[in-house]
Amino acid sequence: MKNFIKLFLISFCLSLSFVASDCTKEENPVTPGGDDGDGVTATYTSSSGGTLNHNNFSLVVEAGDVPKLNTGADGTVIFSLNTSNTIESGIPNVPSGYTVIGNYLKAGPEAFNFERPIQILFPASGESSPNGLSVLSYSPVSQSWQIVPTSTLDTINKRIGIDVLSLGYYVLTRNNSFDNSSDFRQGGCVLDMMEPFTNFILTVQSASPEKPSILSLYSNGFIGSVFMGPIFLGCPEYKTKAIVPQGTISFWVTKSICTGPATQIFTYTIPASVTVSDPLVFNGWRTYDAQYYVPFTIPPGGTWVEGRPSGTGAWPPPTVPFGSGTFQATLTWINSAGAIADLDLHLYGPNGLHIFYSARTSTNFTLDRDWTDPLGNAIENIYSTTPSIPSGNYEVKVKNYRGVNKSFNVRTILNGSSSNFSGSLSESQEVTARTFTIP
Repeated sequence: MKNFIKLFLISFCLSLSFVASDCTKEENPVTPGGDDGDGVTATYTSSSGGTLNHNNFSLVVEAGDVPKLNTGADGTVIFSLNTSNTIESGIPNVPSGYTVIGNYLKAGPEAFNFERPIQILFPASGESSPNGLSVLSYSPVSQSWQIVPTSTLDTINKRIGIDVLSLGYYVLTRNNSFDNSSDFRQGGCVLDMMEPFTNFILTVQSASPEKPSILSLYSNGFIGSVFMGPIFLGCPEYKTKAIVPQGTISFWVTKSICTGPATQIFTYTIPASVTVSDPLVFNGWRTYDAQYYVPFTIPPGGTWVEGRPSGTGAWPPPTVPFGSGTFQATLTWINSAGAIADLDLHLYGPNGLHIFYSARTSTNFTLDRDWTDPLGNAIENIYSTTPSIPSGNYEVKVKNYRGVNKSFNVRTILNGSSSNFSGSLSESQEVTARTFTIP
């Protein structure tokens, strides 16, 4: 129905001789924005990985993390890191009681679910220990900052690590009232298992913390949080640890082989439980004598079954990768029940170029994702299909075709450099997210 309505409007506009350009372009703009792009990018496939570094942040991608295409062929994803010492416009400050440490990080692609967790490391060299440090992520649905549990520590470089199944907007913080006597009480546990060339992943299946209210502070209410061990050359260095609220936690235990071409993963059919009753306290950055990680292992009676965790705490279905090239513009937002919008991505260029939902291809560009109003992570994507791009001036625009006021992000990649433009649009509004010139 959406495309039918849009095609009707376009035909109607073209039938009016006094209209010089398409009248679907709404006369209700908001302030243009965009920047030249100074972020870094790296391209990985379903069978390749690596580490993307920028301003002492690191994004670690392993072979098997990028989902495959529907055909079974390798998918390709361009990853990006952008940092800033100021918060994005329109985003609320972190909650009172937290102090921001270092830069804000935008990691992309956003609204994209990976096959397996991705690891991000945040610099904290100015901190005397990991005590009280937490990574916060911004939720566009709740419009608030929430805790992402710490999964690993880079003790040599003094960095905090998290594991996530999708990327977004983050900042490292210090809890100013951290003393383990307040409502924020953290402990530690460790899966007491190691197998050669095997990476064990923990996924929270249920949680009964000493302070139940703490769950509201965590991203997704803590259920579904994932933890991996430190990774070196694709394989774990130590046992898998997790920093968790004090109380009883149950985990799905998943394992994958980190050598060879196989990317199969297996999940144990019975959750493993542990009770963490004491606080986790670090002696500087030395984790080996932290007081203390509670050991646990898998219960008897279960079996290893091929596949990702399912049921409560299940990993979200992986996103099928979309097109990428020398130029790529990706529009993302989240549709939730009662808060649905249909946003559209447009690319304007020389010689009358206009790529959008009703003109999806040209000699050099393609729109391969057009999202309407389903719930979930919404993605629209335009990319270049040729190594070179015609000379001229280009403009990337976003329009709220229909629906509620909606926050969004546009990530633009050009010649390996990335930029982001975030904002919100009411129905019929549009904004310029990026302009650039190809000489």
